[in-house]
Amino acid sequence: MSTGTPRELFGGAVSAVLPTAVLDVSDLRQVPDSQEVFLYPESDAFLSVEVLQRVPPEDDAEAARYHFDTLAEENEAVDTEITDIRALQLEPKKAITSDDVTPSPVFLHGRQRAPKFNQPRANEVEILIALFRITTSKARADVLVSGSIPTESIGLVEQDTIKADFQALVSSFHILDFALFAPATA
Repeated sequence: MSTGTPRELFGGAVSAVLPTAVLDVSDLRQVPDSQEVFLYPESDAFLSVEVLQRVPPEDDAEAARYHFDTLAEENEAVDTEITDIRALQLEPKKAITSDDVTPSPVFLHGRQRAPKFNQPRANEVEILIALFRITTSKARADVLVSGSIPTESIGLVEQDTIKADFQALVSSFHILDFALFAPATA
């Protein structure tokens, strides 16, 4: 695992440990307010955190699968496979602005083969997902923590390092202020 440091995300509404070596993509280009994206230098691998509208499947595993399929569609994947999907049990972390608690996520590990940069051949990418489903009296949302690890041309970063960094990000993920999420609608 690379060296990690606690970082504030979404203006301090969330904290998590991220590797010190990653670049904050918002320092390089515009990133939507609902995303935090971190790129490994000299590599195509990245970690991201995204606040999304809650998707219809109420079953958490099915919701994680839904997000994986959406990513595959956005990436124009020609082949996909889910190799693991399971609930994780993390230490409860209470918000500082309410009695709400960061929920434990559902973990999904899969792979996608998708063309990249107009290349004729599809590249294989490992996809790691931790889906935190937010359900409070005031808000409903999905927070998608993901890692994208190209299995070819990974660069100078080891795949195991990125997986360990992803695990550190997920296990340290702490929602400090649930006002980050849009109010639930009836």
